[in-house]
Amino acid sequence: MRHAQSQALHAYWQTRRQGAAAPHRTDIEPQDIARMLGYVFILWRADPAHHLFRLAGTHLCDLYQREFRDQNFLSLWRSHDRTHVQAVLEASLNGTEPASLVARTVTMDRLELPVEISFLPLRGPSGVIDRTLGLFQPLEDVEALRGRPAVRTTLTEIHPPAQRGELFPGVSGCVSEPSRMVANDQ
Repeated sequence: MRHAQSQALHAYWQTRRQGAAAPHRTDIEPQDIARMLGYVFILWRADPAHHLFRLAGTHLCDLYQREFRDQNFLSLWRSHDRTHVQAVLEASLNGTEPASLVARTVTMDRLELPVEISFLPLRGPSGVIDRTLGLFQPLEDVEALRGRPAVRTTLTEIHPPAQRGELFPGVSGCVSEPSRMVANDQ
């Protein structure tokens, strides 16, 4: 996570986690994260293809000039970007570790704004990890969009959740395992 706000939310999430796999949704106190609430969101995982907004901050809604409550977060993405974002969300919830993305929001007339999106797993009312605390943090001044609504979101970087015992997330195998040459390695 590169932005200071993303790092601050991650640090807060860690303190609320208190050694558990993930904090409960009720452990998150809005007054504790007041300075970033405008870009904070909470998703509920209805099923792997539906991560619905339960809460979306006012700045996030203003960026797209629409309300997000009960809409699918994955609807912000197209084709293969949607597949990758879904995989990162699922991996974060299943592995109970944070993940992040870097993307570009784009207007109809192709004005762009880079954003960092953080995903932090939460336990819902039943105790199941089925919520995501997120932050949709612009990396540049939102004035770059000149008041125009973002209509598309394009993925530029993926930072999947780290998996314990692995040097590189998503790459299986033991770190001490000797490297082997395979076809086309020369």
